[in-house]
Amino acid sequence: MVTGDNRYPQRSRDLRHLLNGEWVIHILVALDAGPLHYNELYSAVQDMTTFDPWTGSVRRIQSRALGRTLRRIETGGLVDRFEERTFPRSVIYSLTPAAKELLIAVEPLIAWGEKHSELIEHLQKSQAKDRKQPQEDDSKPPPDGVAD
Repeated sequence: MVTGDNRYPQRSRDLRHLLNGEWVIHILVALDAGPLHYNELYSAVQDMTTFDPWTGSVRRIQSRALGRTLRRIETGGLVDRFEERTFPRSVIYSLTPAAKELLIAVEPLIAWGEKHSELIEHLQKSQAKDRKQPQEDDSKPPPDGVAD
């Protein structure tokens, strides 16, 4: 695909929507090791949660968020859901062939990010600096002689 091709931005946008969500990549990476029951998947995602330099915080997935995200990526064709006929109910999640292919295709992008980590770190520091600066209060009137 040539970058001047109209399909390039369209497919890029489609992928962004397919993979959009705070926990999608965590779930796909966790399932790359093999099928997991819901509780195993929940633990695996919790275990890979670390400090996020983009937001400046550590966020943990909530069970409700995991369920919503699983339903969305199942609908998107990235995850298969298999309900075992047991009591209590047991559900196993696994990657679809398309998701496995996607993870392999993303490897060069991850390598590029590691090779150019200084670009990413620079942007993270810039955004962290912006978060620390107090925002101007729009409710105060402008100083004398200053018009909007």
